Amino acid sequence: MDHPNPPTQDPTGQNRRQFMRTTGAASIAAAVGLSGQTSAALDDAGEFESDPYSLGVASGDPLPDSVVLWTRLVPEPMAIGGGMPEEDVEVVWTIATDEDLTDVVQTGTTSAESEHAHAVHVEVFDLEPATEYYYQFEAGGAASPVGRTKTAPAADQRVDEFEFAFASCQSWPHGYYTAYQYMAQEELDLVIHLGDYIYEYGVEADGGIRDMQIPREYREETITLDRYRLQYGLYKSDPDLRDAHASAPWLVTRDDHEVDNNWADDVQEEPWDQETVAEFLERRAAAFQAYYEHMPFRMEQKPDGPNQKLYRNYQFGDLLEFNVVDTRHYRDNHACEDGILAECPARHDEDRTILGDEQREWLLENLEISEVTWDVLANQLPIARMDYEEGEEDGWRTDQWDGYAADQDAVTDAMGEHTDNAVVVTGDVHTNWACELYDSDGEEVVGAEFAGTSISSFGDGTELRSDAGHILAENENVLYNKNLRGYTQVRVTPDSWETQYKVLDYVTEPGSPIWTDATFTIEAGEPGIQPQPATLGVDAAALRNGGTDELELGARWLPSGLTGLTATVSPADPDVATIEAVEVAEGVELSEIDVADDGTAATVRLADLEDEITVLSGGETQTLATIEVAGESTGVTEVDVEIDRLDDEDGDAPETDAIPGMVAVGPPAIGQPGSGGSGRSPGDLDADGRYEDVNGNGRLDYDDVVTLFDEFESDPIRTHPDAYDFNENDRLDYGDVVALYEQVS
Repeated sequence: MDHPNPPTQDPTGQNRRQFMRTTGAASIAAAVGLSGQTSAALDDAGEFESDPYSLGVASGDPLPDSVVLWTRLVPEPMAIGGGMPEEDVEVVWTIATDEDLTDVVQTGTTSAESEHAHAVHVEVFDLEPATEYYYQFEAGGAASPVGRTKTAPAADQRVDEFEFAFASCQSWPHGYYTAYQYMAQEELDLVIHLGDYIYEYGVEADGGIRDMQIPREYREETITLDRYRLQYGLYKSDPDLRDAHASAPWLVTRDDHEVDNNWADDVQEEPWDQETVAEFLERRAAAFQAYYEHMPFRMEQKPDGPNQKLYRNYQFGDLLEFNVVDTRHYRDNHACEDGILAECPARHDEDRTILGDEQREWLLENLEISEVTWDVLANQLPIARMDYEEGEEDGWRTDQWDGYAADQDAVTDAMGEHTDNAVVVTGDVHTNWACELYDSDGEEVVGAEFAGTSISSFGDGTELRSDAGHILAENENVLYNKNLRGYTQVRVTPDSWETQYKVLDYVTEPGSPIWTDATFTIEAGEPGIQPQPATLGVDAAALRNGGTDELELGARWLPSGLTGLTATVSPADPDVATIEAVEVAEGVELSEIDVADDGTAATVRLADLEDEITVLSGGETQTLATIEVAGESTGVTEVDVEIDRLDDEDGDAPETDAIPGMVAVGPPAIGQPGSGGSGRSPGDLDADGRYEDVNGNGRLDYDDVVTLFDEFESDPIRTHPDAYDFNENDRLDYGDVVALYEQVS
């Protein structure tokens, strides 16, 4: 997918380095553990002088008795050569059943070879199925972080529950990898990455949204092996991505940007600029090698020049198996041209392929002989048919499976003929879609596709794509859209499949909260997605003591609209927050509001006489009323919703789920004792609404500056920006740390 220019940066924003330069305080550097750059080479004793595990550790491709362990020795990931000597380095690996590595089951020695950027791939065998393990590397006197992994259940083993997440599209200059921070906390059975792990484009001098100085080597587009290695080093140095890799085994497959935007076999994005096919194949070989060097692949996935076999099958007990496909390496070039086209007869040509003959036969055979409950296609590009054009004229995106109708029909027909429960998980499109899959005749539902949004690509995003309205209205099989960033989490049992779309408020700053925007269920034996229940809910707010904020009362999943409503909203703990007032949305002609004198409840009655309130079935939220809440004391409370009556425009009273909201009041304690903070609640010493006593010791001193700096990305600070906006510019940035430092000075 094409990659837009990074958002324009605020020239007044300050990053960590600017803060250090502004204060000029060496003691600050000592307090936060910063030091000058040291030599990255091994010393005379063969020991590292700085951390060689800057890209973390990872595991992947789990089998019942085996898993791959990965790391790369690279003390300087943003330097060609990584700061390593041109010699192989011995690495010791250990795998155990406990996180402290006391119950060691295997240990061994391998070599980090200079020829392969000192990457390490250890295939450990003779492990127990469905077992959690922990692992670590040691080289040159330095020990790596401890990673967690898990083997697959045996093929004949009954599996009662399996939980995995999938993600894609993580442009480093476009945003922070906050989604991985949350994913890493889940301790999943598996993580699947569906492509666009890196983007081949040059990186601007300020790092895009990251606002940090980037060496000149990154300016140009990625073409050579050294340059691909640098790009992976930059991306994998992100701490949230490292944590996610260390938290669970991964299955990975690439899309286009690991090589070149929208490449097809031996054709690059702009073939008219391609001097020879040989030159592109040379570039592809470099891209494949760097990709292998940075992923937890088995030896079977080691590339042979410009060739790398990525399609493979992994089974997890009797419950599910993943057919991991590659839709770039073997495809024909785009039909007609690359884009959304109304007229393109060539997309129906029987001999056109997105899979290639060998991979296609492999996939169809797997679907035919499978005996598991759930057959999953781990896939780069949407396979569901989707008309993008508004009105009578069709518009099909030729880069997707719609541009390769013969393979599309063959796979969906095989799903209908041979599988009971076919599900496709998909990346690439930078937005969430939930779709049903039909056979080639368009008559029978044969499965479901859940396309996940990007981790960061295209920046913060919006509630819905600009074209989502007509896509949802004109494509019966398309059920949902959300255009924010995040990842998708799935829980599978023998009876049901549950997909949770987890989204973020923003990625252009770190620390966004995350929430589950929609949950979709498939019942085993019924390939369609179960209808969403109508919902009425309240969102969340964070405010300081004595302040006010607004909550929205909104409705979703009412395809027949809304004619009338009576509902009561009440804080579960009125000692924390109370209701001040309620205002109904524009377009509501008739309403009645009753707010209790003590603010403990508010009843809303409204009628939509002119059909102004419409609620799409595709996940859009229609605001019905705005609720003003007041903070009474520090704490958190749910805001409950009780539905007395809800009628749609068909005259029915559909069963409706009530979704409670959340109100957080006042900054909570910053950090925990012994971990950077005092564990005490911060204090507002001068009653100006800002909590300058950050560590809660009853006074303003230098430790408050250090605590604010240490905890700057933490939830207690990020969810209460007004309380720490010391430079009064209506946002959190490192200028707030400088402003507090100046108060102390």
